[in-house]
Amino acid sequence: MNGIPWILIAILVALVLFGIVALLAVRKRKEPRKIDYRNYFVTGVVWLATGLALSLLPWFLHGEVSFTMGGFFFVLGLAYAIKGLLNKDKWGTKVEVSPTTARSMMIVTIALCALIVLVFALFALFSAR
Repeated sequence: MNGIPWILIAILVALVLFGIVALLAVRKRKEPRKIDYRNYFVTGVVWLATGLALSLLPWFLHGEVSFTMGGFFFVLGLAYAIKGLLNKDKWGTKVEVSPTTARSMMIVTIALCALIVLVFALFALFSAR
């Protein structure tokens, strides 16, 4: 059990580093971005589905109703979807992404997925003891 706090500290350090990199990237940008409400709608739909799944999963597995985490995602998803639909006239056009940007985003996505898999593997390893 002594290893779990180090894992949490490592996750916290990784999140802080990610936040610093994101902050530097935002400050480097010269012109402000226009809000694309289509992304609000898509995020809302994804969170609605996630909230529904997280709400129904305990019921399917254990027969108990729990809306704590699922309800949070469901309400946020509903808010985002409504905000996106109310501003449907402001939906932007599809943006062309350069190949270098697409490649770098793919590398970041793969690295984050690998980090998540590593965290779950370490959690499973330490919880099995």
